Amino acid sequence: MYTTEISHTDNQNPGRFQWDASAEAAYWEARAESYVTAPVEIDLHKYMDVLGTLPPLDWQGDRDSESFKFAEMMCGSVTEIYAKVEGRYFQLCDECTLSHAEIVERIKEVLGKETVPQK
Repeated sequence: MYTTEISHTDNQNPGRFQWDASAEAAYWEARAESYVTAPVEIDLHKYMDVLGTLPPLDWQGDRDSESFKFAEMMCGSVTEIYAKVEGRYFQLCDECTLSHAEIVERIKEVLGKETVPQK
């Protein structure tokens, strides 16, 4: 019978294979979270190069913005996301389930933190 728990009864290495499904799930969740990055600005050439690399996943847009995701995941459901917002281009890594509106919101949060030089 299959069980999600593995135990090792070798007296030379007791506890060596202490494992359960929740521990593995926590491990992979932490690994996926380590790939998440904040939006960074990129140039038009990088944006167009990436757009031409693979068929985009979930390519969406409106009059003022557009976004697409890589179809290949980096880890778990984390992928590279590219967006054009306010005429500027950005890249971030996050969950592939983010909506276009959520992507734009994250980028606008970064844009809102930019300091305007004082004259």
